Amino acid sequence: MQWRRPILALVPVVAASVAIGAGRAQPPRNAEPPVAPLVAAGTVTLPDQPAAAPAVDTEYAYVPLRNARLAALSLRDGATAWSVPLDDAVAPPAAGAGLVLVAHATGVEALDARNGTRRWRAAIDGMVSAPLFAESGWLLVITDAGRATMMRAATGERLWERALGSPSRIRPAASGRRLYVGLDDGRVAALALETGRVVWEVKLPAAATTLHPLEDRVFVGASDRFFYCLSADKGKRKWRWRTGGAIAGSTTVDGDRVCFASLDNVLRALNRADGNQRWKAAVSHRPTGGPFLIGELLFVAGVSSELPAFRATDGRPAGTVKLGSEVPGTATLVPAFEGRPTRLLVISADGVAQLLEPPR
Repeated sequence: MQWRRPILALVPVVAASVAIGAGRAQPPRNAEPPVAPLVAAGTVTLPDQPAAAPAVDTEYAYVPLRNARLAALSLRDGATAWSVPLDDAVAPPAAGAGLVLVAHATGVEALDARNGTRRWRAAIDGMVSAPLFAESGWLLVITDAGRATMMRAATGERLWERALGSPSRIRPAASGRRLYVGLDDGRVAALALETGRVVWEVKLPAAATTLHPLEDRVFVGASDRFFYCLSADKGKRKWRWRTGGAIAGSTTVDGDRVCFASLDNVLRALNRADGNQRWKAAVSHRPTGGPFLIGELLFVAGVSSELPAFRATDGRPAGTVKLGSEVPGTATLVPAFEGRPTRLLVISADGVAQLLEPPR
């Protein structure tokens, strides 16, 4: 099983309007044809349909499959490097530091990223409720009883535990020596990474749907249709912005802009300092992932067989990638590595994996 090329029909479009409600501009005559926003590096059909979003590192995508297996898909050639049984997984996997971390119904398991062999397995008291946090050798597990357990990813050693009082459904995030969690009861808490000590917590009117911390502030999208900016030192609200739908996908920071999509099918860019809107753009489908920043373009995945691109500077449409499958699935950002650009891995619900990259 290897990448096949080319497989995608790419439909570039000429930028027509900057924001919702703006008039349409006609392309100039004899203009150079627009460049496709992403081109196909290849495609491959997986052994079965995906069961959850994959984890990625610089070499592989680790894809949970519906046949109760975890497959390591090479990002170089599309070959399946290894495949192992994956029983009772309850959350998407995480990857880092040569490991693949998997949450099971009764514990957490670490696999060797090179060959899928088990490195360790540890029992957990309760069902894992949030995606695993695995960065820089740390591994955080949050259960449905609202208990957070920090472990050493390399060995499974428990470093600290903290009763949070509520479960979480979103992936924790870290910046510096702080760890941030969004809880089901609307609280956002900042914990000391090394000890689990609660540095601060703030109660929002609704549960967080996205978390994106920086050194000086924390951006929180919530299900009450507000996008919040909190100070990183004390959690004080600096500003908020109301949208027409709950915040979906993830948050992207590009210079002095913070960009996010909401379920009113709108992509927005706000000034990160004061929350003033820089631009907004209509998205033709319901967003499920992103916005993903690749170069100077933002891509918004969703319930659609098309992947639209927008200019990060002003929100103008910058082209559309028509995906090879009509069955929408997941999109995952693949980090730049060894001269390779940042890429996007799209896996449809019917098991077709497509690797997209900027044109050369």
